[in-house]
Amino acid sequence: MAAEDNLTQQILDLLLKQPDGLEVDEIINHLQAEDSDISPRGIRNLLNQLVKDEKLIKRKRQGKGRGKPPYAYFNLKTVSQYVNPFEDIPGVDSTKSHFVAKTEIEKEQIDPQERERQKQWLTVLERIATHNLLADTYAKVIIENASELALQNPVELVVNMATWVVNDLNQLGEEIECKLQKGETVEAQKLVRRLDERLTWARQNLQKFWRLDRPRDEIEGILDLPLQSKHFFRDGRRAQINEKAARERIKSRIIGDRLIEEITPPANRHKAAVGTDASIAKIFLHHTSGSFIPPDPVIVTTSAAAMIVDENNPTQQEYLDFDISPDDLQEYEEYNAAAKGLVLSPNLMRTIGTDAFKRAQTAALELRQYHQDYRVATRTNEWRPMGNLPDLEINPKVTLIFRDGRVFPIVHRINFYESDGLYGDIVRNQIAEFAGVIHNTLLNPLGEIVYASAVKNPELSWLSPLVFWYLHNKKNQDHSKPIVTADDIYKAPFSDTSVSHLLFLGLAKQCSNFNKQKHFISCRVVRRFSDIAFVDDVLPIVISKDEQTYQLDENEIEDWQIFIAQRLARKKANGEEHILEDDDYRAFIYICQKVGVLMCYAAPTSAYEIIVNSDSDGSGHFLIPRLEVAINLEKQNLQTYQKTLDKMLSWLAAGRWERDHGHTQTGFDEGELESRYPVLVPDVTLYADEAAKFARDKLSDEVEEKVRNLIADLKKHWTGGRL
Repeated sequence: MAAEDNLTQQILDLLLKQPDGLEVDEIINHLQAEDSDISPRGIRNLLNQLVKDEKLIKRKRQGKGRGKPPYAYFNLKTVSQYVNPFEDIPGVDSTKSHFVAKTEIEKEQIDPQERERQKQWLTVLERIATHNLLADTYAKVIIENASELALQNPVELVVNMATWVVNDLNQLGEEIECKLQKGETVEAQKLVRRLDERLTWARQNLQKFWRLDRPRDEIEGILDLPLQSKHFFRDGRRAQINEKAARERIKSRIIGDRLIEEITPPANRHKAAVGTDASIAKIFLHHTSGSFIPPDPVIVTTSAAAMIVDENNPTQQEYLDFDISPDDLQEYEEYNAAAKGLVLSPNLMRTIGTDAFKRAQTAALELRQYHQDYRVATRTNEWRPMGNLPDLEINPKVTLIFRDGRVFPIVHRINFYESDGLYGDIVRNQIAEFAGVIHNTLLNPLGEIVYASAVKNPELSWLSPLVFWYLHNKKNQDHSKPIVTADDIYKAPFSDTSVSHLLFLGLAKQCSNFNKQKHFISCRVVRRFSDIAFVDDVLPIVISKDEQTYQLDENEIEDWQIFIAQRLARKKANGEEHILEDDDYRAFIYICQKVGVLMCYAAPTSAYEIIVNSDSDGSGHFLIPRLEVAINLEKQNLQTYQKTLDKMLSWLAAGRWERDHGHTQTGFDEGELESRYPVLVPDVTLYADEAAKFARDKLSDEVEEKVRNLIADLKKHWTGGRL
């Protein structure tokens, strides 16, 4: 075993110095030059095993002559995230053209503070991996208190934390008043900045996420926060909370009476499950010599799906559906192609502006993936077999779809939906496609399809503040100083994805039986699409009936219709421009009324066995995505929502987890950390990602022919045939 480990390290070191990769014979020659006794067959077998263990990547290398292109082996640290399918195509600058993963696009949406938390989490993992777990106090405290935290009632945690925040804000306001009365303006200004930050957090976390709504007009609210910090010390206003109403609201939003549980999901009943992903191909046409116009990319959106057919066969059946260039591109002119999320040209970027263009490409990317989801739900895919599998004569009925990314669209605000021009068209098409997916999955009259997702880069942390508030409230002490301060609640050092891992690790240290069916799972949280569709100054939504003001019942379609009619009437009365009429909002209010997600963090207990039993605290660590499943809000039943989640978890409980070594949750400048700490994802999510990454290897001839046709069409439409 020692000899094999030594040879493995030699291969990894060799390929690290060869970013272009080496073929098997080249590797054998290098190794035999140092040790002539090394067996070529042994090297070949070891290379295959390293590829299987995801320590190396095997890809086809572009051949120099006729015949099948040879395979080359690459060290993970030297491989770009996406193969460039535009290489060697006339008219394309292949040195610049590249794929951008959906996860990279999603990172642009993440709040800067959340980015910083994720960076700090990777630093914590690095410390753990270098035997310095005790040096990171926060990680140690969370792990040591995991058993106690797990037993806490999440409803009471949220309500008690909200009450504490109200008291804290009021106390800060009183301190500022005292400072100003004493003439200590510099100290007062410092407190004002702190109060501003905490007030903003309270709105985002308590009012926006947990929907502890503010009072509005004649409607009594749950959490009343002064609009600005100056109101605390100038007008003497104070924050107020109705604890009884808050508790009732949170009870309707949380499933589970413990923060963390151990569960065994029901047996898997899915015969076919699908993962979907999307990416952006940026194609740079060759820059004309002497031109002063910078070379802007042509944006081509792509989508991919991977299906696993599992009917208790001894070998797994895997099929792919990949669309690198829209077959019907030629049917659309430039604007319509962009509106349908197919292609965005540089001309459009110069027309609508850089910021709008970036938002448009995000919406276009979502539109393409929702279209892929729709094809899966309606069984209109063209599945391609992987390996020695037969073509599917009958398209199997898929009962589970896993998106790579959130269930809800990233671009979701009603004001974006109402935008004019290209951006508004793309957003409206995206919402319509999403509504179509929901109708054919969640509300399918022929049988429900579980519509789920794995979010590798969650934008918002809701679990982490609860954990840090509890630890602060418990007043843990370290050398007579509080370990967790008030600032750690408002600016939680770790994201949810890291806190959940630490909690699970703490519980795993108490385990004696690691079973792949048994899972750690957080409490489950309900979120409506309407929660994210409206800006902060709109919620809660009020409407007028019979000359009286009422709070909109989000479960009643008639109330939504009244809201839209009154919204348009106000726009007309105020002389505001509007391009939509009542009927144009049908898809939007359809999902506002019917669609929510149930979200949680989960991992199999077996995933922690290597960490707990290893001599090194650093081996085996991974990152946890947020799991989501779409729910039908019309059913109005938390037990029904849980049953839908159980159907999703049943697939994972059958051992359907994979470690995605190609992603971290930040992707900034961590370098080696990206391959050291994989994200634990559903297997079909990983396979869909691989379908996007390795399209050229698996579908090279078909893909290249499509791309050549696409480039010819681009040259005709946007350059007049001149490059």
